[in-house]
Amino acid sequence: MDRRTFLQTMTLAAAAAAVRQGAAAAGETKAVWVNHYTYVAPDLKKTRDWYHEVFGMQVGHEDAKQAHMWFGDKGGDTLMIIRQANPGEEAPRIERFAFTVENWDKKAVEADLKRLGQQAKADTEKGFWFKDPDGNEIGLFSRDYVKRPAAPAAKPALWKAVSANHIVVLSPDYRKLANWYKDFLVLRETRDSARDTYQWFGDSVWIPTAIREGGKSSAESKTLDHVAYSIETYKNADVEAELKKRNLNPRQDTMLSFNCVDINGFKTQVCDKQLVPEAEKRPPRGGE
Repeated sequence: MDRRTFLQTMTLAAAAAAVRQGAAAAGETKAVWVNHYTYVAPDLKKTRDWYHEVFGMQVGHEDAKQAHMWFGDKGGDTLMIIRQANPGEEAPRIERFAFTVENWDKKAVEADLKRLGQQAKADTEKGFWFKDPDGNEIGLFSRDYVKRPAAPAAKPALWKAVSANHIVVLSPDYRKLANWYKDFLVLRETRDSARDTYQWFGDSVWIPTAIREGGKSSAESKTLDHVAYSIETYKNADVEAELKKRNLNPRQDTMLSFNCVDINGFKTQVCDKQLVPEAEKRPPRGGE
């Protein structure tokens, strides 16, 4: 190799390294867990008591307008903030959703948001709120944005929610929205059915889903479609019996999950942790 060729090779290698380094920097904003979300309830106390009794959610800070409900396991903590709906406000619904970012660096996250043209609003030193391409209110936060309090002694709950199994967001163009989330938050995509797609972060799955004909997107209806919960010990017959006893409209989804509603009639699911891994084994069917 002559000197000229050597120098050209080194220049190309340096340029390639710079591209890789830039890509790595752009990927610093990696989602690793569900940080928190806000559930707007028609009756704060009734909703708080129900999630505490049924899913074993730990009650943290509370006042007349909101209650902090904690759940999760050794993989991480998740906070559901139940907010009392204002007079005339539509409820129940989930109005905002936040991801936990790995190795939180406020300046780096802010730079990533600016790179994407996002007009983000800071929430203390630990997070940002902004709108995704569909117009959903989304947050990026440090794991310790709010610290989970020590758990008080409590009587056993019906089930223990160990993570948000999956979260469904409805979109007029699910593939476009999914690509944005996958690239920006470094989500691990495992399955595309031609109607929805599975994007992993931690033990949870973000599922951008195409709206059905005549339906509304999550941004239009101002709510995520639903959050499903993994429970520590899932037994199909026992879950069905409890849901029926509580008149929660159970509908068998798979042998590892039931569709149902919560105390407010809001759509949810009770799931085994293996629900999505098992679903991934099924061959995709167009339009399923």
